[in-house]
Amino acid sequence: MTNTLQYPSYLDCVAGILGCSAEPLLVDELVNRVKAQRPTGKGVRSAVYQAIGKLYQAVPVAQATFGWLPTLLQGQTFRHPLNNSEMQRGNLLMDELEHALFFPEFFQDHQPDARLVRLHLMGGPVLEVHAAVDQETWALRMGKDFLDWVDEAGGAAYDDLLIHVLDAAAGEYSMRLQPREGRQEAEIHERNLHMARTAEAIVSGDRKSRSAMPVWELAAALIGRGVFADTVAPDDMHFVLHEHSTLRLLDDLGYAQASREYLRREKRQHEKSVGRYDGETPPWLETGQGSGRQPAGREVPDLFDDEGDGDGFWDVVEDNVTDFSDMEAAHCEGYQYYLSEFKLFMPAEDPLGHMDYHLLEAELETLVGLEHEFGYLMPEQAERKQALAARLFIDPDMFYGGDWDQSDYDAPPYWDN
Repeated sequence: MTNTLQYPSYLDCVAGILGCSAEPLLVDELVNRVKAQRPTGKGVRSAVYQAIGKLYQAVPVAQATFGWLPTLLQGQTFRHPLNNSEMQRGNLLMDELEHALFFPEFFQDHQPDARLVRLHLMGGPVLEVHAAVDQETWALRMGKDFLDWVDEAGGAAYDDLLIHVLDAAAGEYSMRLQPREGRQEAEIHERNLHMARTAEAIVSGDRKSRSAMPVWELAAALIGRGVFADTVAPDDMHFVLHEHSTLRLLDDLGYAQASREYLRREKRQHEKSVGRYDGETPPWLETGQGSGRQPAGREVPDLFDDEGDGDGFWDVVEDNVTDFSDMEAAHCEGYQYYLSEFKLFMPAEDPLGHMDYHLLEAELETLVGLEHEFGYLMPEQAERKQALAARLFIDPDMFYGGDWDQSDYDAPPYWDN
């Protein structure tokens, strides 16, 4: 066994530190605590950021500040509109936000979570439930006791179920019913607008190079920003974002900023069909909008059509950024760390370009992987590894412990089960 395997990986260190912390931590504090658990080199800060990027439950709450999802969930309140299907089948269908709420570990690798969730029904029994697939969607199998509780409380479809987090790590939650006529519409509207503005800011500030932000990542970020910390919970996430934000769901990829032209076309279509609503069934529940369970076979919306003076997804980028590669480099933590170290130690020379940096980083990671697999490197390989590490200001140890095998969340979305 090599010495590198005698101490925890950066991934394990960061997960353990955040998981045991009662409060969110600055990256500087994370770095200091990691240094106390394992040997580190000049690349420790970059390694910590890379570990954070691989941990779904490591959630940003502010600039360079991260919390642990189960801890952040503590005391937050969520609103779930009941529908006819749930009232008939006794299953609570979960969208991505609610799946993260009840099963915080699920989106780490998109694998089924077998844990039991305890639901304290207000004025009723305590249920122990688990996740199941219903109508090709993940759900909580509530059963007859839940339906009896709703019936005894005088509940009906389109009433709201308010879910309060008692202890997410232990799987303890409370639930109570709020009739439609008991909704605090003015306060709920304010909470809806707050969620919409926060979501827009999160998506526009997304540092990863991708066409849309996965829904489960956006859900965790909203939790991290305290959107559900108020006693008055906002409405269903998908409904709120469609009704009150400029974000739109791009097929199964996630949320993206819609162009102005797309939003204008959508508004015209809505105005043509607004007379069809009879006032009996909320349209977002009738059509599936807002449930996170979009019908199969829908067309991908033309979010990026910039006809006329419409603006596309990248309008959120600073005006002085004219090249996508420049923008990506500006938001790449690893490359920005390399530039800062390069300017400090080699101010008279020219640094690597962004893509060249990642090309050499991939070569270094490959060499470290070979050393991990075979237990040694040939002399010229070992020399090359050290040369790359010095040139890139990367501690090779950050790749040890199997970190390169972590999933990049390319598995199909959970509703495709």
